[in-house]
Amino acid sequence: MKLKYTNTYLAILILMATCLTACEEVIDIDLNTAEPHLAVDGEIRLNETAEVRLSYTTSYFSVEEPVYEANAVVSITSSDNETETLSYVGDGLYIGRSLTGQVGVNYQLNISIGDKTYKGSSQLLTPTEILELSYERFDGFGSTEEEEYNVKIVLKNNPNEENYYLIKYYLNDSEVEDSYSEWSHEFFANEETIEFKPLHFIFTKDDVVTVRAYSIDKGTYDYYSDLDEIIDPHGGGSSTPFNPASNLGKDILGYFRAWSYDEKSIQVIEEN
Repeated sequence: MKLKYTNTYLAILILMATCLTACEEVIDIDLNTAEPHLAVDGEIRLNETAEVRLSYTTSYFSVEEPVYEANAVVSITSSDNETETLSYVGDGLYIGRSLTGQVGVNYQLNISIGDKTYKGSSQLLTPTEILELSYERFDGFGSTEEEEYNVKIVLKNNPNEENYYLIKYYLNDSEVEDSYSEWSHEFFANEETIEFKPLHFIFTKDDVVTVRAYSIDKGTYDYYSDLDEIIDPHGGGSSTPFNPASNLGKDILGYFRAWSYDEKSIQVIEEN
């Protein structure tokens, strides 16, 4: 698992605040003095056990190895009153052994570090289905001499449920960093399918493209929507500095989510 932007949040806030309040004054900012903050990257998936990684943000220009939290007590509790304490396996990673994610169940993550306790919850919703994954030639940017393509994705939608979706993209088995799409049921309230083409995700011939469509709850949707507003290389980002709200507390970076997903792959072998 990977937490996006963890080590750059604080630096971005400082730099943006400086630009807003002191455009004509030269100010020296020692980014290496930034106070470390706990970063949590936690999840439980459908039919899988929980995984939680705990680390601390480092100074912006630091070349040191990540600082992990190895002495926490981490547990997960379901709305069915099942509880499991996760085992520490190294590099800040805590894993479950028995309690698996189930549809319709709400899960609470509990983290204790010394005299501090953090709690956050998320509900695991019914997985969506990728009904169609195809590709077509893309003529929008012209940034390469190679033919470029983008994907067409059709998802199953249940208009009787409050569905939220997060789409992640993988190119030749590697996740495309900082590139995802999120959708709310409010955009497709009366439709049984959702069809879209992500224009920011472009690839070329022979590439293997994988799309993973997550069903997420509203809190997780709001979190990823906030990330888009903070740093979006394709949309300009936000003019007002802020951290996305974590469900584990105001001083925490990262999020705990319960989710399910469907996944499909396609290879570009010829022009459609």
